[in-house]
Amino acid sequence: MGLMVVLVLSCTSRTINPGFKIIGNIQGLNNDSVFLLRYVNEDWVKVDSVQAQKGAFMFLGRVEIPEMYKVKVRDTLPTISIFVENDEINLAGKIDSIQKFKVAGSRSHEEYERFWGKQEIYSIRMDSLENEFMAARKKNDKKKQAKLETQMENVWNSEIESIRNHVLNNKNSSVSAYLAWSRLASSSDLKQLETIKNNFDTSLNKSIYVKLLSNYVDKLKRSEFGQPAIDFTMNTADGKPLQLSSLYGKYLLVDFWASWCPPCRAENPNVVATYNKYKAKGFEILGVSFDNNREKWLKAIEDDKLTWNHVSDLSGWGNAAGKLYGIRSIPANILLDPKGIIIAKNLRGKDLEKKLKEVLK
Repeated sequence: MGLMVVLVLSCTSRTINPGFKIIGNIQGLNNDSVFLLRYVNEDWVKVDSVQAQKGAFMFLGRVEIPEMYKVKVRDTLPTISIFVENDEINLAGKIDSIQKFKVAGSRSHEEYERFWGKQEIYSIRMDSLENEFMAARKKNDKKKQAKLETQMENVWNSEIESIRNHVLNNKNSSVSAYLAWSRLASSSDLKQLETIKNNFDTSLNKSIYVKLLSNYVDKLKRSEFGQPAIDFTMNTADGKPLQLSSLYGKYLLVDFWASWCPPCRAENPNVVATYNKYKAKGFEILGVSFDNNREKWLKAIEDDKLTWNHVSDLSGWGNAAGKLYGIRSIPANILLDPKGIIIAKNLRGKDLEKKLKEVLK
């Protein structure tokens, strides 16, 4: 069953290949099912399950290198993150206070918790700024909102820089590898990610996160400026296949977005204004949606007056085109010249109009 293993009756074998043992004791859990999740193919999937006995349960397995797992107890509750290594790991807490769970026995998990303890200063500052921003929005104080947005961006950038420095200064750490993939991949440019990838010690070559980061860097290289766009075909809203290359001949913006993404919806008016200004001069857009609900996708297209071509495979973050281009955060876009060559990426606000003004002389 999943990661559950048959215990070998040889003491020698057990010593050489010990594996991990996660022992859980959750007050209030009773006899519920408990699931163990692992990051596979860029998604968290259930790899084992057990039936708790009065809140007690156990998972057995083995990892080649320390790795993040999650324990899920109920659909209505957040998962419990555990950095797993081949040792006995104890998990204890109360069902009504998941965030206060104690994990003991994993040195990697202790390292992970120490790191986030030092990062707490950023989350506290960000929470404060967000509260101020909401208050300013209620008062329709545009000037203060703009100032607070700048401050929040600065805090975010400072936090990312702090994570990046930690990763570069701890090149032997599996925790650093996890942080590089989970926090830096979507917040760093190609040059920064190459530096991070190349900095890791060879002892981490088997880390799933180093492998993912390496694959991601390769994808970014294939979609850098001057590279031909990676062609794909995806269905339109009425179920007809539309090939990216069939739209070549104009300057083409491939716009990755979703109806459920507030920053995407906030950016849409800028894109609409630019499209209306330049569509007669040789500019076209293909919207690629990360939606998984067809009705919400179509309603957003109508509500935001997005009058260009749209496609989606309704797979959410599993969108096939998004994976081809290594898209890990939205909104995101790439601008192609009439021959399908990438000439710009992630143009927001006035930057898109500025670029079009430059090329559509």
